[in-house]
Amino acid sequence: MFYSKVLETTLIFSIFVLSVYPLSGLTGLFSLGQGAFIAIGAYTAAIGTLQYKLPPAISMVLAIGIGILGGVIVGVPTLKLRRDYFLLITFGFSEMVRALLLWMAQLTGGAMGIAGIPYAAGLPLIAVSAAFIFFLVANITKSGFRRNCIAIRDDELAAQAIGINVYWHKIKVFILSASISAYGGALYAFNMMFIEPNLFDWLESAKLIIIIFVGGMNSLLGVFLMSVIYYTFGEVFRFASIWRDLILGVLVIVVLIFRPQGLFGTMKKK
Repeated sequence: MFYSKVLETTLIFSIFVLSVYPLSGLTGLFSLGQGAFIAIGAYTAAIGTLQYKLPPAISMVLAIGIGILGGVIVGVPTLKLRRDYFLLITFGFSEMVRALLLWMAQLTGGAMGIAGIPYAAGLPLIAVSAAFIFFLVANITKSGFRRNCIAIRDDELAAQAIGINVYWHKIKVFILSASISAYGGALYAFNMMFIEPNLFDWLESAKLIIIIFVGGMNSLLGVFLMSVIYYTFGEVFRFASIWRDLILGVLVIVVLIFRPQGLFGTMKKK
């Protein structure tokens, strides 16, 4: 039972990492707002099931829809800005969502969170979801769309010069990332049966980016393996969870100095 729960948690957080990979790994956009989309998905699923008596499956679909809507609302006006401004705006969006969850206490439970969420996401659903999302992202990374994203990551002006619609590509990647994050949030809510605003802050979003960087920005398989290693260690050795973040910090320094392509950057399942 314990190891099954560890695997469930690891796969859910790996889905969060996979949601960020097309955005940060391929397109070079760094968002501190993924935690907000995860929270949106989790709270939409929980409120839909508990307060509006929707079936969990419908609540999950609704969570994805709200995630897509959020991606459009945030992405359309901001993705024309420079990358550093985009980073700051997503940070502000993350903090705004967290503040709203605390303020709308009658609906969201405020700082107390929402408890009593039905258990509707066990290991089979989570494993199938993780596999499907992995192969979805893998198929994207094999296509011409991937080449366009990498061109945008390396040099936006050059990408524009060869006819790539940079703005439209960014919007598509951002919406895809937001929808996967929201679905992962719904899985988290139905698996953990409890959510609260501080579970999904901007620091968690930053960790997702760091895991992609350490795993290898050009290797989807490497990123997935790094996420599994990081979150499995954190769950198995919860008593030493602070060491997990310390080790990750040391790995960032080591990777910067000795292996800038990432620990698993040469693995070719991209």
